[in-house]
Amino acid sequence: MVSSSAMARNYGEKPSTSSMEEDLEIEQSMRNASIIDHQYEAEQHKDHRVLNAFNPTDKSTYSDMIHIDVPDTRQLVERSDGVTKYTAYNIHINGWYHGSVRFSHLYEFAELIKQKFSQRYKGPEFPAKKLFKLDPKAIDERRQKISKYFQAMVQYPEIARHYLIEKKLLGFQIDSFRATSQYVSLDIYLGNGEKTTIKCLVSDSTLEIMRILAEKLGFNNKDEFIYHFGLFMAKGRDPSAACYSVTPDNFNPLLTRFLRNFEAPFVSLSTANQKYNENGHYNFLCIRKLIWDTRIEESILDDGVFVDMIYRQAIQDYKNGHMDPIKEDLEYKMKSCMQRKDKIMFLRTCHLLPTYSYEHLSACTCDYPTPGTPCEIKFGRRQIVLTTNDGTGTPKASLFRATRIRVWRITQIMDKISFQFEYLMAKDTFEWITLDTNQSILMSLLLQSIGSEILYEHNNMSIEQQVMKEKQSKGNYVEKSDKLPRDPKKPIIVLKNAVEDADPLGVMEHYHNYNRMLTTISDGIPQRNQAFTDITNDDL
Repeated sequence: MVSSSAMARNYGEKPSTSSMEEDLEIEQSMRNASIIDHQYEAEQHKDHRVLNAFNPTDKSTYSDMIHIDVPDTRQLVERSDGVTKYTAYNIHINGWYHGSVRFSHLYEFAELIKQKFSQRYKGPEFPAKKLFKLDPKAIDERRQKISKYFQAMVQYPEIARHYLIEKKLLGFQIDSFRATSQYVSLDIYLGNGEKTTIKCLVSDSTLEIMRILAEKLGFNNKDEFIYHFGLFMAKGRDPSAACYSVTPDNFNPLLTRFLRNFEAPFVSLSTANQKYNENGHYNFLCIRKLIWDTRIEESILDDGVFVDMIYRQAIQDYKNGHMDPIKEDLEYKMKSCMQRKDKIMFLRTCHLLPTYSYEHLSACTCDYPTPGTPCEIKFGRRQIVLTTNDGTGTPKASLFRATRIRVWRITQIMDKISFQFEYLMAKDTFEWITLDTNQSILMSLLLQSIGSEILYEHNNMSIEQQVMKEKQSKGNYVEKSDKLPRDPKKPIIVLKNAVEDADPLGVMEHYHNYNRMLTTISDGIPQRNQAFTDITNDDL
């Protein structure tokens, strides 16, 4: 195992290349590697469980990790008479409350999966109907079985990503919300804190909201906008300060949630602020870029609308100090560009900064270099940066490159949830790095976005080809809704997946082996594990 000093890299270090012989040596090293997992051995922790058993061979699933849990139940009243009570099961997706669903609707969902995927799904059966009323103990046993069913079901990417599943999960959320109006206004904040308001339906999914927003912002290529940007839920960074309004002067978002297409942003935001706000510390929606390499950003600077969107975020990150430290000559150049309003030159100057283009997450504790070490964490530039203090109190940055992360997972021991990744520390040696944080699922989604970008690049695909591949793998189509009328100029776009192949993973075999229930970059690279081609002997 290498020392912590060996891991700390200079920000200005450029990626190196390696020969085919070195690539083959890396692959052999991966096969023969010893794995250091000094904190979470299964035999030492009987309560250890992996929350996201996710191992996609389908390359397009990198952005679609999903974890479903059913932690408890609640009593609701029938809408028809306002008197009769029934038990609803509280569904949580990716760590957030999604909706409360009655058993009969969940049973219909399971029957749909049985009808559509009977030859693929090999997990635990959904609990059967009962002719008699259940007592509290039986209800809890049923809840546990439902939870296990969902956790097994999402291990099958061709099931979890199917448009019918997305549509059902979205329907659960909408029905549970019980909206009083179909048409609403939704505030979304751009990178500099400027608010833009769109008109939408309560039931509009994340993809639909992104398309409406792209149209309002003037993007000619909506698919490219959706590929390069994501819709996030965020809070202010000071948990002690009430946040009733967001302005460009106080805009410094701390991301809390990456919204996906199985949810309606208006409902997700409303529910989060009802259930999770503390001392007036409300969530809000914002757009953040999903570009993890400045070369890709450079390739779209010929489009003025993209330049404006990226510049807004860059200028705000600069004002918030997220690019510090900056060399004096570069900062002078940046200020000069700001005075001239030269957006492109400002961004190209930012590209020279190794501190540019990071998402700064909440502080947490990690086991690197020693267990219980407090650290600051940020994701960006295709790497994870952990900043800790050495014995003298001097900040020290350790860089973990995405191309050397073989797998990652979200685990739970008792009430503590952790994000773990397996990192190639030295030749023939992988080490598990553990971060104890309440942002584990967000970290996983960000790392999957990085992985997706790397995979497409190694497949030598242009942006247009990437967008087309996403469309082909998911089978986007236009579906009209009779229940929720809308402006005919804005058709409802439903994400549909036409994948019908048999499960290539043997997923349930992995389900019982937590070390293999992982999300991986390297396994998705054909033949030579090209995601590792930047590694040389100097890196090991």
